[in-house]
Amino acid sequence: MLSKSKWIGCFLFCTCVLTTSSAEVPNGFHLATKTLTDYLTIGVRPPDLDYALGQFPLPNVLVTKKSVLDSSQKCHLCTLLTDVLIMNRRLGFSDVQLASEASYLCNAMKMANERVCDGMIKNNVDIFTYIIDNNEDMSGSRICRLILRENECDSTDNYEWTIEVPAGKTVDKDKTKTNTASTTTFNILHISDIHYDPRYTAGKLNRCGEPTCCQDDNPDGTDDSTRCGYWSDYIGADLPFHTMQETLKQTTTHEFDYVYYTGDFVSHRVWSTSVENNTRDITAVTEQFRNYYNVPVYPVLGNHEPHPVNLWSSEGVEDGSLSTQWVFELVAEQWGGWLNEDAKQTILKGGYYTISPTKGFRVIVLNSNKESSSLQLTRWLINRNKDPYGQLTWLGSVLLQAEKAEEKVHVLMHIPSGDIECFDTWGREYRRIIRRFANTITGQFAGHTHRDELVVYYDDEEPSKAISMTWNGACVMSDHANPSYKVFQVDADTFDVVDYEEWTFNLTLANLDPTKDIEWYKLYSFKEAYGVESLQPGDVDKLLTRMTKDHSLIQKYYVYKFRNSDIALAEGCDETCEKNLLCDMVTTMYGDTEHCDILKQLYDENKQ
Repeated sequence: MLSKSKWIGCFLFCTCVLTTSSAEVPNGFHLATKTLTDYLTIGVRPPDLDYALGQFPLPNVLVTKKSVLDSSQKCHLCTLLTDVLIMNRRLGFSDVQLASEASYLCNAMKMANERVCDGMIKNNVDIFTYIIDNNEDMSGSRICRLILRENECDSTDNYEWTIEVPAGKTVDKDKTKTNTASTTTFNILHISDIHYDPRYTAGKLNRCGEPTCCQDDNPDGTDDSTRCGYWSDYIGADLPFHTMQETLKQTTTHEFDYVYYTGDFVSHRVWSTSVENNTRDITAVTEQFRNYYNVPVYPVLGNHEPHPVNLWSSEGVEDGSLSTQWVFELVAEQWGGWLNEDAKQTILKGGYYTISPTKGFRVIVLNSNKESSSLQLTRWLINRNKDPYGQLTWLGSVLLQAEKAEEKVHVLMHIPSGDIECFDTWGREYRRIIRRFANTITGQFAGHTHRDELVVYYDDEEPSKAISMTWNGACVMSDHANPSYKVFQVDADTFDVVDYEEWTFNLTLANLDPTKDIEWYKLYSFKEAYGVESLQPGDVDKLLTRMTKDHSLIQKYYVYKFRNSDIALAEGCDETCEKNLLCDMVTTMYGDTEHCDILKQLYDENKQ
C-alpha cells in the first residue's frame, strides 16, 4: 500500500517516513543523538539513554508519518539507530537480543504502540541479521541513503546497475497522433488493492492509532464518527469479506473478456502477518475470483503478499524461514487455471509471467515490488543491488519476441515506475524498455497507490513527445476514497485503450443503512469527462497542457482521484495540491522532475 507501506524493523520504518515540518532543531534532538553516539562509542547502553530518548519522542510516527525533523536530521537519526543495531550484532547479540534492543528503541521513542513495535521487529529481525552477517561493509549510512532517498542522505553507495535493452527501432513517430478506433472492441475489467481483512468488525474504533483499525481486537467506537461502518471506513480500514463479494458481484453486471487484478490481496495488519494467515487471505480472494468470473483473470502480486510484509528474498537464499519462494509456489498453483506452464515457471522464479490470450495480443505481468526501495519495502535490495530475478532483462526479451510476432502488449504491475516507493535505478531502466518498445506496448496498468491516476511517458530523446500511458486505480478498499472498479474498452485490432468507465458508490450513504442495496453509479468515462479525442499518449499530453490553463480540469481530476469521497471533497485541493497532481501525472522515474517543472512553469505563466 502507498500510504501505509522500509525497514527491517519498526523503529527504522518510522524513521524513514518522518514528514518534515520544521528546519529548526527540535527540543531533545541533540540530547537523543548525543546519547546514541555515546552508545556507539562505548558499546553499551549509556545510563542516561532512557531519559534522553524520553525527551525526544516521535509519537506514533508509524501511523501519522509526521514529525519535526528536516532531511539532515532524519538521515542522522536513521544512521545512528541503524549503526547501534549493526554494532550490537557484531558484538555478538543473538537474534532475540537484537530484537529486544530494537523494540526498546522503538518503544522508548514511542514510534508506535507496543504490540506494533514488537510485532514488526519480531517479524523482521531474521532478515536484518542475515543482511548484516552477509555484508561486512553494511553501515547505517549505506542503508539510510537507500531508504531515505528523498532526503539525499550522504553515502558512497549509489546502487547503480544497468541492463542491456534489445537493439532495434525505437519509438513510433505516429505514437502521439490521435488514432481512429475500429468498429470492434472488447472490454477488460480492472480491479486492484482489495486488502481483504478477515478480522474487520463494524462498530470498532476507526482511529485506533495502528496501521489498520476496525478489527475485532480494537476498542469499540464511541459515536458514529468513530465507529467503523458496515461496508468499510474511509479512515484506517481494510475490506470486509461481504464488501469484496458485493463489489465482485457488481462487476459482473458488465460484459468483459478479461480481468486485470493489480495486486494486494492481504490487509495492513503488518505487525502480525504469517505464512499461514497470508496464504489464507490470498486463497480467499482468489477463490472469489473463480466464483464470480468465468473469464481469465490475470493477477499481480502486491507488496503485502509476502511475510513479513514487503519482503521479497533474493535468489539463492536457501534458508526456508527467510525465503519467499512459498508465495510464488502458492500463486503458481492457485492461478494455474488461468495460465500456461511457461507462465507458471516464471512465477516460480520471481512472481512474473506472460500469456497470450488471443492471437496478436500479449499480457505481461511484472513483480514490481522487488524493485522498490523507499519506506519499508523490499529491503533485500540492500543485499542484492542488481536487476532482481533478471526480470527487466526478461521483459526486454519478451517484448522483442512480441515485436517480431507483431503482437501488441499490455503490461501489468503493482507499484508504478515513478512512484516514490520504486527504486529510481529500476525506474530508469524500465523507462528505457518502454521507449524501445513504445510501438508494441499499448497500455500499462498499475495499482498500489489506492488512487485513480494516469501517468504519461515521454521520449528521452524528444522530451516533448508522449509515447506511452499507465492507467492506475480501480481500488476496491476505501483508503480516503470510495471503493471502485474500472471497465476499459479496447480496440480489437490495435489493442489500444479506446476509453474507460469508473464505477463507485458513496461509502457514507451506504453505511447509513446497511440493509439497503448499495447504489453503484458510473463516476465518469474518460473521453466524455475530459473532452479528449482519444486516450493515446499524445492526446492525454495535450490534456495536461489544458489543465495548466483550465484548473477546473485539475479539480475534476482530484475528485475522480478519490472517487468523489466525502472526506476528500471536504479536504479540497489548493494550488500546491494542483501542481502536485500535474507532477504526478508526468513522473515515470522518481526524482526526474523535467516534465513536472515544465507543467508547473506553464501553470504559473497562465496565472499571470
